[in-house]
Amino acid sequence: MNKDFVSDKLRGALGKKCPLWARALLLAAATIIFFVFAEHARYRLLDEYSSIRYDENLMITAIAFTAIFAVSAAVQLHMGRELPLGVLLLLCAVTGAVLLGKISLLDYNSDDYDIFLHNWINTYSGLGFKEGLGTYIGSDYTPPYLYILQLISRVPEYPWQYLIKAVSVFAEILMGVAVFSLARLKMRGEAGPLLVYHAAQVLPTVIFNGAYWGQCDVIYVSFCLLALYLALAKKPVRGMICFGVALSFKLQTVFFLPALLPLWLRRDVKLRHVLAIPAAYMAMMIPALWGGKSMHHVLTCYLQQAGQYNFISVNAPSLYQLLPMSVGKDVLYKMFGSMALALGFAMMAVVCVVVVWRRDALNTDAVLLACLLTLGGVPLFLPKMHERYMFGADVLSLVAAVYAPRRLLLPLCFGMASYICYTAGLAGDTLMELRFATLFMITGVVLTAVELWRVLNRHEAIAEVKA
Repeated sequence: MNKDFVSDKLRGALGKKCPLWARALLLAAATIIFFVFAEHARYRLLDEYSSIRYDENLMITAIAFTAIFAVSAAVQLHMGRELPLGVLLLLCAVTGAVLLGKISLLDYNSDDYDIFLHNWINTYSGLGFKEGLGTYIGSDYTPPYLYILQLISRVPEYPWQYLIKAVSVFAEILMGVAVFSLARLKMRGEAGPLLVYHAAQVLPTVIFNGAYWGQCDVIYVSFCLLALYLALAKKPVRGMICFGVALSFKLQTVFFLPALLPLWLRRDVKLRHVLAIPAAYMAMMIPALWGGKSMHHVLTCYLQQAGQYNFISVNAPSLYQLLPMSVGKDVLYKMFGSMALALGFAMMAVVCVVVVWRRDALNTDAVLLACLLTLGGVPLFLPKMHERYMFGADVLSLVAAVYAPRRLLLPLCFGMASYICYTAGLAGDTLMELRFATLFMITGVVLTAVELWRVLNRHEAIAEVKA
């Protein structure tokens, strides 16, 4: 008998594809193991609550993040069902390690949570569900995110910021599915796109936006990226519904909407499909209207947002960080606000004109680059931009890099610009002066423009060679 019989069998098993029952068994085992780690993780804020509820709160937290792990692992095991067992084991291990790392960031309290979110949830906790739906708390947020906060308020005597962050971390799974799907349009097999899935999970701005800061930008960006994929995959109605859902969460969805032009020019989307965007938006507002909020409010809440923060920039990597901020952001807004707004729209118009001019060369790569150019270029010029408004560019630049290795500079530039600005809005010292973030952003935008021009002119070079 071969002395290495057991080792040979194990090596052979690691190289074989897993049937459905084996993947289910792997998922169950990995989930149990993760639950043990999650239950023994350090949750400092739980100590601040009644010791009578400590065990109950610990169980709520462990179950919530174990559920996130289980969903993420199940999604990956499904997407990578053609991969061998060894790779699937590695996927589960990496997913667990990344999620445990994010759990270690849960105790950070941001000013946004202390000043706004905690008080809103506390108010919701004293109201009935329908009454809460109709209450005008947090009116600078659209109703769908407030629905989530109201559900969180139903958990008594608990550090609510854990659940706020859990929502964002859960939404990162949808973001991963979207970038995986977009990468699959270019890459063969499942291994490469799954690598992109995990790369998106550990982007610095993704980690700091959700698990650390407790922001919700990943929600609307995930739906926007999924909308792009569905439109490119010839499923326009579903794609436009996703755009409508994204718009119901954040106004910054409008930075993605110029992508509708190349999609329409390619006949991926027809004009009638666009009607699904307002329809989905209004469907998301039905609970708020049922609770008693006015139609005027759900239609104009973004206009109320637009009237706030009258500063030339709010820690964003915008062009105006190159101006002397000692003058005052509000003073600079009065001086240059109208010009900045015009430049932002001009940037969008230029991208649209180029896309229309070179419409015969619009392939998938060009659509993604055009979208990335508006995501990075338009906020570069607009006033009132926050540091988080480039989140979409941070993630989509990773997908753009899949189409050409030289584009690895894009996620580095966009990510570095956002990260520098994040450090200005979080506790501790700023990594660098914000003007350096602007230089990184300008570099990313210029490189994207060059790549888009190259792609749009590639077909002419091919035609000349053939001639």
